[in-house]
Parts: sequence; C-alpha cells; structure tokens
Amino acid sequence: MVHSESLYGEVSEHFARRQHIAHGMDHAERVAGLALHIAEQESHDPVEAQVAGLLHDMGRTVQEEEKGHGPAGVPLAGELLDRHTDYDGKSRERILAAVRDHSGLHTTGRLTHIVQDADMLDGLGAAGLMRAYTSKAHLPAYDPANIIPTVGARDTTIHDQIAFQLEWLDMMHTDTGREMAQRRGAFMLDFLRQFEQEVHGQDWR
Repeated sequence: MVHSESLYGEVSEHFARRQHIAHGMDHAERVAGLALHIAEQESHDPVEAQVAGLLHDMGRTVQEEEKGHGPAGVPLAGELLDRHTDYDGKSRERILAAVRDHSGLHTTGRLTHIVQDADMLDGLGAAGLMRAYTSKAHLPAYDPANIIPTVGARDTTIHDQIAFQLEWLDMMHTDTGREMAQRRGAFMLDFLRQFEQEVHGQDWR
C-alpha cells in the first residue's frame, strides 16, 4: 500500500528546502505521471513506477552537484519508502535501483528503463523547451549563424542545450517512450524552425 498524499507531501517538503531550476517538485510530479503512463502501456505495475518516478531525483535535495545525484538519493528514498509505503523485498529493490541508476548510460531493469524514459521525456516537447530556457537563462539564447544546432553542447547557448536534449530521442528504452519522444522531438524541431524563420524575417518578408 502507498500513502500517496503523505509521500507527495514529504517529497515536496524536501524539494522546497533546496530550489533546483528545472529539477524541482514540478519535474518530479511530471516524471511520476509519465512513468505511470509508460508502465500502464508496458504492462508494469503503474503505482510502483509512479513512486519511483516521484523519488528519482531525491539526490538533488541532498547535494548541489549533478554528478552522482542518483546514488546520493537512495538513502533518503529508502527512508521515504519505509515511512509512506509497505514495499519490501523485490519492489523496494527495483524502486531504489531506479533512483540510483536513472541517469546512467548502461542500465538494466524494466522499472529503471521506465523511469529513465519518463525523465528524458520531460526534457522533450514544450516542457523540454521551458526547462532549457529557464535552466540556461544565464547563457546567450542562440547563435544567429547556427539557430538550429545539429549537435548538442552544454553551456554554450540555450539552443545548444535544446539540441543536447534532442539527442535523448535515440536513448529511449520502451516502445511507449520512443513513440512519445518522436512526437515531442518533432514539436521542438518545429519550434526551432519557426524561430529561425522569424529571426531571418522569412515569415513576413
């Protein structure tokens, strides 16, 4: 049994204590919803996936560094599971493995892959654009000579960050994730094309 209201409440409290642009409670909630949806389509326990999605970034509430935030979140995620769920054994192991490994490149486990897909999907589409512009607001928005970059690079321009996020299209694990990623990625590319036309006056000249 999962006490959803109390779990969401305590997770929200942890995120409120340490603000993370693009990786706050709103991101955790969206990933939880996406993980639930993917699990339903992929015949995995949807509640287990939702809980894992909600807890996946707990490491960001205990450290500032990006590197290693997955493993750093496991102890706190375990405490939250103990307080707000009756998961034990295999379910608990799967959820904590998903928290630990969700940002890894070479991973195993159906639940881990569902959470990874959900996490990357939140970096695509309209949500992905919003997160790129807010999290990289300190960077130039774009290079006028390369408005639609083809290779992503961090910490150069916001549009390079968008191109980096578009690389996640080729990193999806599930059929559901791949289908959703294609739709969201197409939206982002359409946005960049429209942006390029407007910058060069091609939509009115």
